[in-house]
Amino acid sequence: MKVEDDTLNFTRMFRKGKGLGRIDHYGRIIVSGMGGSGISGDIASAMCNSLQVPSVDPETDNHPVIAWKNYGLPSWANSKDCVICISYSGNTAETLSAASKAIELGCKLEVITTGGKLEKLASKNNCSITKVEKGHQPRAALPLLLTPLLYKLGIPNLDAQIEEVRKLPIMKERAQEIAEELKGRLPCIYANGVMMPVAYRWRCQIEENAKQMALHHEIPEMNHNEIVGLENRAPNSITVVLIRDNQENEITRKRFTATRRAVLRLRMKSYSDLKIVDVSAEGESPLARMMSCVLLGDLVSLKLAEMNKVDPGPVEVIEDLKTELSRLDGK
Repeated sequence: MKVEDDTLNFTRMFRKGKGLGRIDHYGRIIVSGMGGSGISGDIASAMCNSLQVPSVDPETDNHPVIAWKNYGLPSWANSKDCVICISYSGNTAETLSAASKAIELGCKLEVITTGGKLEKLASKNNCSITKVEKGHQPRAALPLLLTPLLYKLGIPNLDAQIEEVRKLPIMKERAQEIAEELKGRLPCIYANGVMMPVAYRWRCQIEENAKQMALHHEIPEMNHNEIVGLENRAPNSITVVLIRDNQENEITRKRFTATRRAVLRLRMKSYSDLKIVDVSAEGESPLARMMSCVLLGDLVSLKLAEMNKVDPGPVEVIEDLKTELSRLDGK
């Protein structure tokens, strides 16, 4: 299915998980995944660990959910950890490596995939397998991969949160407006807390769909470094994108306000054409707030692809890189 069609169907791809329940584990949970599959781990980690999200469960609050995006597993991983491997294709090298390491260490292993080598490895070792629907680009299959993960983590009131996501509006006009502010420019995307994986999603979708570079950073950390880079008059084609939670706390609100004013002063001081785009979450539940901004960013990336006259589907350079890795491995 085309990326454009999946994006317009984004909210309806979230479905209540019949037969899905919380995993029987009360230790650390490592979520392994790369690219469009791996963003699910970032979102889940933010939902479980962020100060902006209510406690998931008193029994698990002291046991973090860690997103892992590399070969193998962290050096501190041990048999008491649970590892959830997510790969839409089931053939992602790094994720297969993580699954193999989990088996070697004796970790509890669960996988979410359409099949491939990951399914075969899990089946061979009697691990839990959650199969999802085939026929989508991995980055467009976010709802299909994220939903079972959140059920496995025991996110409270998840049925109600999914129902709220399914009612989110498709903001095509707002996406068009934002895309016009980003065309031919370098988007510098800033967020805080639970919205950080959303900022990363915006960056990745702009890069993959629109074939256009983007950057992202975290507030308040960028206040201590990256904001100085905006002083240079040379990068006249920067658009600052501020992604904000509609339930941000007072100290975060002040940080965003101060950051916005500082950028405006830099623009006046350097006579540059620095632009600012403000994005605010919609909805009440954590999942709805995050997904409202994810969906808007996905729509923006498709509008940019149209403006850049590129096909959002193919990612030829990634395929070329995989081919080169195969050559180096002697395959």
